[in-house]
Amino acid sequence: MLPALLAVVGWFGAAYLLAERVISPHNAQQLAAAAQQQVDADAAQLAAFFTRRQQQLQRLTEGRFTPARLQRDGALPSGGSAQFFARRDLRVGAGANPALNFALLDLIRRNADTPQPVEFLRTGADGHWQLHSVLTLEGGALLVTQPFSVFTGALQKLDSSTGERVLSQRFSGGPAQSLWHSGSGSGSGSGSGNRHRAEVSGSHLTLAFRPTAAFTERYQTSTGWCYLAAVGGLLLTLFVLLRLMPRDTPAPWERRKRSADSEREELTGKLDELSAAMKNESPAGMPAAPDNGRDATESSADSDKSALYSTTEFPAHVFRAYDIRGIADREINEPFAYQLGRALGSLALHAGEEILLVGRDGRNSSERLTECVIEGILDTGCHSVDLGLVPSPLLYYACAKGKNTSSGVMVTASHNPAEYNGFKIIMKGRPLADDKLQRLHQLMQQGPFKSGQGSNRAQDVRENYIDEIFNDVALAGQPHLVVDAGNGATSMLAPRLFEQLGCAVTPLFCEIDGNFPNHPPDPSRPENLAALIARVAETGADLGVALDGDGDRVTLVSASGRIAWADQLVMLLARDILARNPGEDVVFDVKCSRALAQLVNQYGGRPVMWKTGHAPMKTKMLQTGAILGGELSGHIFIKDRWFGFDDGVYAAARVLEIMALREQSLDELLESLPQLVSTPEILVAIDEDNKFAVIDKLKASGDFGDADLNTIDGLRVEYADGWGLVRASNTTAALTLRFEAESAAALQRIRQRVTAQLLAVDPALSVPD
Repeated sequence: MLPALLAVVGWFGAAYLLAERVISPHNAQQLAAAAQQQVDADAAQLAAFFTRRQQQLQRLTEGRFTPARLQRDGALPSGGSAQFFARRDLRVGAGANPALNFALLDLIRRNADTPQPVEFLRTGADGHWQLHSVLTLEGGALLVTQPFSVFTGALQKLDSSTGERVLSQRFSGGPAQSLWHSGSGSGSGSGSGNRHRAEVSGSHLTLAFRPTAAFTERYQTSTGWCYLAAVGGLLLTLFVLLRLMPRDTPAPWERRKRSADSEREELTGKLDELSAAMKNESPAGMPAAPDNGRDATESSADSDKSALYSTTEFPAHVFRAYDIRGIADREINEPFAYQLGRALGSLALHAGEEILLVGRDGRNSSERLTECVIEGILDTGCHSVDLGLVPSPLLYYACAKGKNTSSGVMVTASHNPAEYNGFKIIMKGRPLADDKLQRLHQLMQQGPFKSGQGSNRAQDVRENYIDEIFNDVALAGQPHLVVDAGNGATSMLAPRLFEQLGCAVTPLFCEIDGNFPNHPPDPSRPENLAALIARVAETGADLGVALDGDGDRVTLVSASGRIAWADQLVMLLARDILARNPGEDVVFDVKCSRALAQLVNQYGGRPVMWKTGHAPMKTKMLQTGAILGGELSGHIFIKDRWFGFDDGVYAAARVLEIMALREQSLDELLESLPQLVSTPEILVAIDEDNKFAVIDKLKASGDFGDADLNTIDGLRVEYADGWGLVRASNTTAALTLRFEAESAAALQRIRQRVTAQLLAVDPALSVPD
């Protein structure tokens, strides 16, 4: 029987190896070559369209002409129109059908230096794609525009029966935008449906091709003959075995069994003799049991560790909506951090992550808590990488760039006062928040935990981070900045980065001090910006940059001392980014200005209002694929040329770039935005256990007249001329209020109405005037 089984395994194993190691790779190579040849031919066919079009456009420059004459004489390409712009007329809004926007203006200016390929932009009155080319002439530029439909004829000549084709356009540093799609493909045999791509010369287009099953079949060699041959060979082998194997020969395991039985009988006799002899010996004569190889010091250390980390009672209220925060050494202590490390290590291993990145801010308790977190991680068998004292964005950066992990934990309480500490957690690139944090609490208290022995090593990613921003952001001149790090985690890194970008930097409170002796590390409070405003005025700086305790939030101050809140910064960034990426989503929180949504609509984007908090914002950006996001507290998320996480330093650098490109100060940029009257965030102290109940009562019983009520996060009361907001803070024991209106009188009316309804629900609240 055994030889027959070996024959089956041998023949079919050989057939499988031949099919998988020889025939399948050969099929994949053949198919890939054929598919690439097909898409290359299609791309060349489309490139011919642009070559003919360019030749026709080049003839327009011969002789004297006017755009009207070109239109009348039929000299323009099919369906085309032309506009001539003198250099003095190059500005946004000039011309018609289409009027110049930022993207067209940028195309004309780039063409003045180097002839540019054709570009497809949404400039039609109906929002449809149009083709644009620029001819640089003496005294100005000729903009030639055609509808996308003229290109459709060339696209329809492609053979859609052979597979799926997707035409997309991608500018340098931007995301790909799909322009056209035709046919369908199975992707069979091409690596899980991977598309084959080819660049279309004379444009920014890329054509992707995925073959149909019929196309794939033409380039496949069947593997069935391998198994047919295996069946034939197996039958022949079994026939030979049947004729040649002796009938009475014991099988190998039978021979081993007979030999073992003989040895066992001999050994049993010797053991019986030894047992009889030992019965006559005193128990005192027996040798002592060997020790376990662990000395008294090791046993004592294990005992201390067991005593220190035996507690599993952790307060539920420190597990907030999107991170963990509480009073250090009382609610957030060493046992808490160790047990958290065990829970995170177990979760990471369960999710397929073998390494966790660990960073910490400069709070007095952060180093101790970090050591305990790492110890808990290692005791699960998960490995850790200690990034040291870094801002939170560097942990996010390391997770985004990591080749063997995208998970980590940051020991920080962000902008909270000095007595607080906590943790921000990333698991497989996503923030751990809401119900996942509640389940983490249960895991910390009840287990089960994995067990093992991981390893820890230190790694410094600060140089990589600085180099990444230096290679991304381009500044002109030498702007003068005052950087207020608030004695937080960016104290050393932020001045160094801005100096490397070419700025003259005056540091303010850039010494790491966990007591925050100068002001709380919260740049969203106007009173915390007083010293920065004074230093900007004193030094004549162009800009003031205020960062929070862990560097993920930013507020800017102009040369005149004007505070640029985060929703205004998002407006400046949206205006710049949407000009190159029309149609993209921009996410913002319920505390942001109404003008932000209007501006995003104006520049061709899609505004998305969402819940306050860095974790809900990141999650919503991932869900929508948004290119930009921001919340009033200072978290700004940029996915254009960056990674989409909140980074105060990078956001400030991008605003500096806008100032340089537009050759305008921050004051001038802010003046170009809609001017509304608003309050900063107003904090109303309230008991932690009561804040959400008060919001629920206000939603149920509040009388706000003819207002529209938005309950995405708290209660946003929308009137025709303004709005008011009441929501429960997720990071402190407070309610957050904010108001905005078209006039001071409207602001006062809305504020009085909302405040009166809030006090009717809870008269004990102390609401500032």
